[in-house]
Amino acid sequence: MYPSTMIKKASRLLIKKANELLKPYGLTDAYSYFLMSLYQQDGLTQSEMHKQIGIEQPTAVRTLDRMERDGLIIRTRSITDRRAIEIRLTEKGRSCQKIIEQCAYELNQSALSGFEEEDKHKIKYLLERLNNNF
Repeated sequence: MYPSTMIKKASRLLIKKANELLKPYGLTDAYSYFLMSLYQQDGLTQSEMHKQIGIEQPTAVRTLDRMERDGLIIRTRSITDRRAIEIRLTEKGRSCQKIIEQCAYELNQSALSGFEEEDKHKIKYLLERLNNNF
């Protein structure tokens, strides 16, 4: 099996497990990327978010629409640029941070179970290099 096929399979399994962990809280893996970006900098524009996360604009729009429907974010007009719409966390969105961090911790524990500390660092290093190739 090609390494690229193995990486794609691992990615699908990781997303499936993440969704299993997040589902009881009404969250999805897709939401977590946006929420984590907003935890770092609330008030990003939709354009900034889709570039930062690395997904296509139409996918970002659909995900943000669902997040707004679910009460996690609100869209507000920028006070510095009236053409821009900023994405802001609601109280509900802010309250999910600890849940997402706990689920991420559990996901990493599950994915890296049985690996030595040195192997974990090597995996992280190799994945960073892999991502940089793209």
